[in-house]
Amino acid sequence: MKSFIYRQIFLIIFLLSGVHVFLAQNKYVYEKGVSYKNIEAQKIDDAIDLCSAVSSVVYEKSVPVDRHTLYYDVKLPEYACGIFFSRDYRPGDYHWPNNTNRLLPWKFSRLNEITRPDYAGIPSNSAPSVLGDVVLLWLTDNTYLFLKSLCGDNSLSWFQVNADGTLSLYVSTLGDDYLQRKIPLLLSSRTGDIYKTLNEAYDTLIRDKKISKLRKRTDKHYFEAFNYLGWCTWEHYHTDINETRILNDIDIIENSGIPVRYVLIDDGHVANKRRQLTGFIPDSICFPHQWERIIGRKTENGIRWMGLWFALSGYWLGISEKNDLPDRINDCLYQYNGSLLPGKSVRNIKNFYKSYVKTLKDFGFDFLKIDNQSFTLPLYMGGREVILRSKECNLALEKETYRQKIGLMNCMAQNTINTDHTLYSGVTRVSIDYKKYDKDMAKSHLYQSYANTLLFGQTVWPDHDMFHSCDTICGSLMARSKAMSGAPVYLSDAPDEFKSENIFPLIDEEGRIFRPLAPAVPTPESVFINPLIDGKAYRVFAPVGTESMSIICYNLNTRPEYEKVTASISKEDYDLLKTVTHNNFPDVDSILLYDWNFRKAIVLTDNYSVELTGFSDRLFHLCPIRKGWGIIGIQEKYLSPATIRIVSASPERIILDVLCAGTLVIWAEADGKHELRNIPINPGRISIEK
Repeated sequence: MKSFIYRQIFLIIFLLSGVHVFLAQNKYVYEKGVSYKNIEAQKIDDAIDLCSAVSSVVYEKSVPVDRHTLYYDVKLPEYACGIFFSRDYRPGDYHWPNNTNRLLPWKFSRLNEITRPDYAGIPSNSAPSVLGDVVLLWLTDNTYLFLKSLCGDNSLSWFQVNADGTLSLYVSTLGDDYLQRKIPLLLSSRTGDIYKTLNEAYDTLIRDKKISKLRKRTDKHYFEAFNYLGWCTWEHYHTDINETRILNDIDIIENSGIPVRYVLIDDGHVANKRRQLTGFIPDSICFPHQWERIIGRKTENGIRWMGLWFALSGYWLGISEKNDLPDRINDCLYQYNGSLLPGKSVRNIKNFYKSYVKTLKDFGFDFLKIDNQSFTLPLYMGGREVILRSKECNLALEKETYRQKIGLMNCMAQNTINTDHTLYSGVTRVSIDYKKYDKDMAKSHLYQSYANTLLFGQTVWPDHDMFHSCDTICGSLMARSKAMSGAPVYLSDAPDEFKSENIFPLIDEEGRIFRPLAPAVPTPESVFINPLIDGKAYRVFAPVGTESMSIICYNLNTRPEYEKVTASISKEDYDLLKTVTHNNFPDVDSILLYDWNFRKAIVLTDNYSVELTGFSDRLFHLCPIRKGWGIIGIQEKYLSPATIRIVSASPERIILDVLCAGTLVIWAEADGKHELRNIPINPGRISIEK
């Protein structure tokens, strides 16, 4: 009690003297370069025993009084290998819980491997952080165990991997207040199927409203603009944007013949002082007419939607005390550790985001890309109600964009508070920024995007980031991965450098994207490999069209001895379709394999092998043959089966709705013979006879 009184007196003296108070003496205040490894905490004697874990939420029901932070030993069952999901550790940089877009899959045979300096890891990234949010294990009894950290009313848990290979779980308020008597610790799920294990875990998470405000991806509305091709300013210009450049690029886009339907204006417009927001009106020098002329370029037959980048907490380091915001907004803010933040009450947080969203919508924008979300928690750390206020920022943004009918794209939103509170929004970035002409980063980007989709894809569509169609190293590979993601596809080339041969296979004549029914994830044997160093092919799959499945096989290896690897496809792979769609399809006569790259088809009997040389991919479609028909779709499009709808079929005739122009590819069997037909066609309904 005495120490508490002294601390209050100290703060009062400094406040009255006019000195700006920073809280660096508080161990929870977030600072660049500071790690929270082995943070001071009370150990709970009873370990969390997961040797017989089922799908459940583990709670602590008797938290010791007056404790900010606890930690537990976690007892794991015997495992063959696993993945630890955490950001990378870069000395002197920001660390957990600011995961930004850097949540990465670190594969191990024994947990202690990721603590060692010789851990091979991911070549284009730094060493793994030993503080993370998810553990996924392949157990020796051939079952799978999924463990996830959780957010409570005002508590947050996380895992720590120790040098001796043990696992600890920490839980804290990350601030001045004490833990409540009952708090959630972790979520566990265990089954004999990797996809069922993940699905059950997120079903459990969604049901428990004390730890999440979430809905399944399939239960959310997908914002209409994201069904179409877009363009973003970021990778071409970064922050060097202005009104003239954007208007000139819109002119080039409109004359390019590429049906771009939305423009996303990324960072570079925000009025700020030392990376803190000073107002919502854009920089007056770069945007002399504010947004009027740019918004005025929206047309029904051209660019229909405009999107704007902003940061959840104002700008990268919050909101400046010296700002031009209206009084009604400033009244919702309070000063803490050098920044203004929404709060202290939930009502103030809600009112701030109500004004925030309305202001940007009133400028004429149709959707928002809200970035730097995972840094909102660090801005509050060390104060009071840290977790509660951070969580309410995410929820207020979700509710206001939904209420005001404006689209939302989440970015740098990869910590537990962000991921577990996407109540309405349907899109979140799953990868580090894409970089043009960087082969190793491109490989890491693909690996991270697909692996993270195992987690994020349960509740959102996984944004693989923008890309350059003109990238000579991986433009076509990136285009195909964007198609398989099912998420927004937006270019970032200079518009006069668009490569149509990498763009038109994604879309129809109006710019509408051909999307899978669910986002692509790794096949079971690819989940627990590191495809960058293990010398194996990496395979991903997605359900596409009526009853088909698309598979991409990659060589992502970075070591010269793995310049060539072999992948194989079998008819058993088609069974994965039932696993991810939860549908019981009628039995098929046989499975047709279509090699998209080489335009050939075979009936799968034995394994089909393909050699991958260098950084490369091969796209295949597995299509059922029923009543003697195998429908592949328009061959010019990456996701060919998504370009048609089967209306009816009999042994003599099939009726299809064709969704775009091109070459319709159909397999037909009759009287012991078969043929692969290539039919030039326009959109519409067609009847085909054998």
